[in-house]
Amino acid sequence: MNKLGDKTVSLTEKHDQLRRELDFFLPELPQVASMPRDVTAVLEFIHHHIFESSLDVNTVKRGCRIKNNNISTRFRVVLGLGIREYIERLRLYAASRILRDRRFEIYLIAMAVGYDHQETFCRAFRRHFGHPPSHRVES
Repeated sequence: MNKLGDKTVSLTEKHDQLRRELDFFLPELPQVASMPRDVTAVLEFIHHHIFESSLDVNTVKRGCRIKNNNISTRFRVVLGLGIREYIERLRLYAASRILRDRRFEIYLIAMAVGYDHQETFCRAFRRHFGHPPSHRVES
């Protein structure tokens, strides 16, 4: 058990609190109404599974029953990012929001947003934001 604020909190309670924090992020995801049908299907699948660690390009293709590789190109043309980059960007943005108040350990945030390993999360975070997740940025 660890301290979170003034009370003792179990790992399960922290996980539940992180899930609630991430639920606030979901309504902010881009709307998919005016996009091509296949790209819309991919976006909806990603948005529904964004914080699952198993989500990757192949999982998206299987989940949307897409057999060809053209969807990656179409996705990039419509959104300006590849599928992998889009997933990473959403996860890192959600993590950065949670990191602002410093209530949770970095490894818990990494797992909550879909990373299996803290090191992978930290590398991606540094690549995207230019500093590690432990770096305090004053807003």
